[in-house]
Amino acid sequence: MKILVLVLALTILPASLGLAQNAPAAPKSLLDNEQIRVREIKMAPGASQPASARPNTFLYALTDGSIVFTPPGRKGYELTFKAGEALWLPSQETATSNESDKEVRALLVEIKGRAPAAAAKKGKAPKSKKGSKKGAAKS
Repeated sequence: MKILVLVLALTILPASLGLAQNAPAAPKSLLDNEQIRVREIKMAPGASQPASARPNTFLYALTDGSIVFTPPGRKGYELTFKAGEALWLPSQETATSNESDKEVRALLVEIKGRAPAAAAKKGKAPKSKKGSKKGAAKS
């Protein structure tokens, strides 16, 4: 039953929690380049964010918490997690709110896109050739 609830929640989970409208501080940016954005978010009790599209995201919970996710035109779903849990959040449009009485903190790694083909090839190691060398003597 818990797995079913988690799977259901992950299908509507937003890729970002950190842009809460009434949170006192903006998300702390730790890294931002053409491929990923890493942020530490803090969502205050009662904070909410309107629906917006978000990319695929890896979330690492820093605190125990519970967040309500509401896709446009659908009923909201609550996801409860423990500090230290890692979650994959599929790309989706949804609103978020912290209806609990505790602040929620997490690290978010938003996946922006793949490395350009030329950059990916640059990082490849040369292929090694296997087998015996030509002209080597056999014993």
